[in-house]
Order: sequence, then C-alpha cells, then structure tokens
Amino acid sequence: MNVIAIPKNKIEEFLQKITESSWRLVAPVKADEILDWKEIDSAAQVCIDDGITLKSLKEFFFPQAEMFLKFTESGEPVETIVYRDTVIFGARPCDLYALKVLTEVFSKGAFSDPFFVEHKKKTLIIGLGCINEKPGCFCKDRGIEKGFSADCDVFLNDAGDYYTAEVLTEAGQSLIDRFLPGCRKIDADKAPVHTGKESGAALELCADEKELFEKIDWEKISETCLGCGTCTFVCGTCHCFAFQDVTEKGETKRYRCWDSCMYPKFTLHASGHNPRPSKKERYRQRLLHKFLYIKENYGLVACSGCGRCNRSCPVGINIRSAVKKIMEEITFRGEST
Repeated sequence: MNVIAIPKNKIEEFLQKITESSWRLVAPVKADEILDWKEIDSAAQVCIDDGITLKSLKEFFFPQAEMFLKFTESGEPVETIVYRDTVIFGARPCDLYALKVLTEVFSKGAFSDPFFVEHKKKTLIIGLGCINEKPGCFCKDRGIEKGFSADCDVFLNDAGDYYTAEVLTEAGQSLIDRFLPGCRKIDADKAPVHTGKESGAALELCADEKELFEKIDWEKISETCLGCGTCTFVCGTCHCFAFQDVTEKGETKRYRCWDSCMYPKFTLHASGHNPRPSKKERYRQRLLHKFLYIKENYGLVACSGCGRCNRSCPVGINIRSAVKKIMEEITFRGEST
C-alpha cells in the first residue's frame, strides 16, 4: 500500500482534471441544504465537509429505474444499458461497507447479476473518513471504523493542511499517477494506523429464527410503521426490485425498478394469497433479512449503521433501538426459563 500526502489546495484541481477526461465524476453536492450524490461537470460543485449524503451510493451500481432491454416490432431483444467509466469521490466507510454487502448479494453464486457486476467493474471509488458521528448514525455499534475502509481504491483522511491518501489498488494508483502526479510519499512509520474495527459489542441479532418468530411481539415493534418504504430507498443495502414493461411507439421497453418489502403488494401472489398480509410480517421480514438471513448466506449483516433510515422515517422508527430491544427481550426470556 502506498500512502501519499495530497495538499488540500490540489483536491479541486485533481477533481477538475477528472471531469475534463473521459471519466464521469460522482461526488457529494449540497443544494437547498441537502447533501446528496450527483454527477458533476465542475469540481467547484463538490462539497467536501464532514456531512453524510441523504441517500447511499447504490443507485450508481443498481439504478432506481434502469431500462436494460427493448423489443422491436418484430420481437427482437436489444440490450440498452450503457456502462460508463466512473469515479466516485467521497464515499464514507458506511457506504463502502453497504456496497460490500451488495457486491456479495449481486455477484456471488448462481444468481450473479451481470448489470451490477459490470457497473462495479467500471467504477473507481475514492473513500473519505468521517471526523464525527452524525445524528442518527450508529456505525460504532456495527463495528465499522469511521476513519478507514479498505473497500475502495483510494482512501482519504483529513490531516489539517493536507489529506493522507492510502492507495489500495492498482487502479487507484493509476488514477493518482494520471491526475495527481508528484505528491509527497508518507513514510510508513507516519502513515495512519487502523484497528480495522471499532471496539465494543457489535449490534447483531444472535438468536434462532424460530425463537425470533415466536418470542418477539412484532405487532408492537411495528405498530407506528406507515409502510411508506422510505427506509428501503435510502438504505445502502436494500435491494428489492421488480420489472416493468412499457410500450411506446411500437417498442416495448423493460425496466428494473426499485421495490420495497414494506409495500403491501410486494409478496402478493397471482392467486390472491399474500404470505405477509400485515405490516407486522413485513417489518419482521425486513429486519430479519438484514440481520439474520443475509448473515447466514453471505457472512455479513446488511446494516452499515449509516442512520439514513432513522433520519428519514416520518414516524421516527429506529432500527438500532429495535434490534437492541429484541436482543434484550430474547436474553430476558432466556434467563427467566
């Protein structure tokens, strides 16, 4: 790993060079006091502060609505996705962890998703450490180090007048060599030291599925939920989707669109049967999917502690509090028997 010092007054020049190349640049932009990811054409648009974006990075690998096929009048299918060389600047450790989860889900096993895989191949990511936890964040409870992630190509940390840049991949080194040559190398004994994880107990569900189904009052936990699906759209790891066909001017276009397990019709069968008819079953599925099922299948908990769901929920449901209460209830019942 190569560690270099990038003067802060060089960052805008570095980003501007990327915008003027064949690469697409995606970075945090603040508009009307809302910080979010945008494709930019000028480095002056980039907001580099200690804030966190409203949404996660997933839409650049798994778009909210993506037309991937169209059919001509004769019925011939035509692939339509254009994959673009992209640099993402300023990804926080929680976003990088969430992307790691999506990569496992979409690129491993028999159900590898070629669209996600190709978007990922075309993307270089520059990470950025957090200085402070944001309101609603609980990355520490999830054991995610806020000052580092190895799940990117280059990782930056604020060091006063400059950024330390840890170059983690060959692609990252090529990007630095091309757009930011001549930066001072930092000696190994002065390079940042990372623990790899925040200390403390990780927020997880450590219980049997049958026990969770039978011993937890899911009705009470979900009683204020509106089923609006906002939590699933801002989440960096939620990945439910549906297909939509639209016919226009003799062509039928097929889209993949985000969907939500919190919607009443998400599991509605053609027969009319719905195995999750109430919000109790839907909220239980979402929480167990994130904290139990994905862990069993991929070895990762599908929650990064970014706090977006907590901040965005119109009725103040807090997933961190819900998981803690569930484990407290399981522990209490276990001690009582």
